[in-house]
Amino acid sequence: MKVFDLPVMDRTRKSFYGKAKVIEHDNGDICLISYSTLVARIHNGNFEKLWDGYSATTMRHINSFLLFYNLPGGGKLWWNKLEVVA
Repeated sequence: MKVFDLPVMDRTRKSFYGKAKVIEHDNGDICLISYSTLVARIHNGNFEKLWDGYSATTMRHINSFLLFYNLPGGGKLWWNKLEVVA
């Protein structure tokens, strides 16, 4: 397992200052933690929404996560349309 700070991908700021973490599990799952909340993961190559909330800052974390792993999607409308995976 590898844990690291999510890099900022849109160059709007220098860092997320430790508020966004990525966990790359040995089984291949990749999780995004925003402000200590598990919000999303990549499972079998697919993005999954794990948190039903929304905040502008967490959305910035999600957008950087998507860009970092070259996945499509992003933005509030896209996020709100996704189903939460149980």
